[in-house]
Amino acid sequence: MDSSDSEDDSSDHHTNLIIRKARLNDVNEIVEIYNSSIEFLDKESKEWIESIIKRRSRRVRIYVGTQDNKVVGFIIVYKKRNKAYIDSFAVDPMHRGRGIGQYLLKHVEEILVAEDVEKIYLSVKNHNNKALGIYIRNGYKISNVVLILEATSKDIDVTDTNMANNMVKIESVRRSAFPKAKLLDTSIWSNFTWDADEYVYRVCREEATAIIAYRGRKLLGVARVFTEQNKIFVERMALSFYRPTESLKVVVNAIKTKLSLQPNTVITIPVDSSKSSLLRTLISMGFKVVDSEYVLHKDLINHQVKQTV
Repeated sequence: MDSSDSEDDSSDHHTNLIIRKARLNDVNEIVEIYNSSIEFLDKESKEWIESIIKRRSRRVRIYVGTQDNKVVGFIIVYKKRNKAYIDSFAVDPMHRGRGIGQYLLKHVEEILVAEDVEKIYLSVKNHNNKALGIYIRNGYKISNVVLILEATSKDIDVTDTNMANNMVKIESVRRSAFPKAKLLDTSIWSNFTWDADEYVYRVCREEATAIIAYRGRKLLGVARVFTEQNKIFVERMALSFYRPTESLKVVVNAIKTKLSLQPNTVITIPVDSSKSSLLRTLISMGFKVVDSEYVLHKDLINHQVKQTV
């Protein structure tokens, strides 16, 4: 998450800033800003950004700020019922320090309030202290921390005597849909993104793998993973509420044995710090905490009421 343009400059630099939904001819400029902010953002491809725009979904959209017909900033936001999640937010380095980021964020918040969104979430990488301060000054509060865990496949020790009784289904996300069951997501952001992303993948050339694990007729858990060279990133993992740590072992074992083609393949899984039993299980299996992100939220309704009083 990037919001590194300083808000200390109070002069009005955004009188000619136009905020609108992104169009396909904006993609190259969005990607340029993305690449200039990669230190603070998770990696996204040009194809993925194009696919979000093509999908024209109310669940996930991209807003851009333009000046003189040039994109100077963007926000990717997911909406789910009365909550929203900002997935990516960045301003062109040449236009930072002018209040553009704050203006763009405020405008998107107003759009979401008009759509009955009550609470908005976002995440900030732990080394991006500048963005963290900006969000806190704008009414956001830290509500959680997501820990990023990694292990190489050869170091993962999965011990479960019932592995032979499990059935694992693995196929492309384009040909598969996750069961519509209530599951425990390991990270807060996948609650907002997973089902909207399913539809984006169907128009995107990028490939991801869906994993669905059963024991008999009982659903144990699901995962969607993205593979790049010798790295596997778990975009979403969701587990049965009944004995979730056992389900976690089954799903991780499936990733290790079915997808890890080399012993040095690095597997990355994000987990909320509040899910202590899952964290203990992963660490006991050989995973280590390598990074973290702050999760912040803002109560849009209460904040709006305070501003009008």
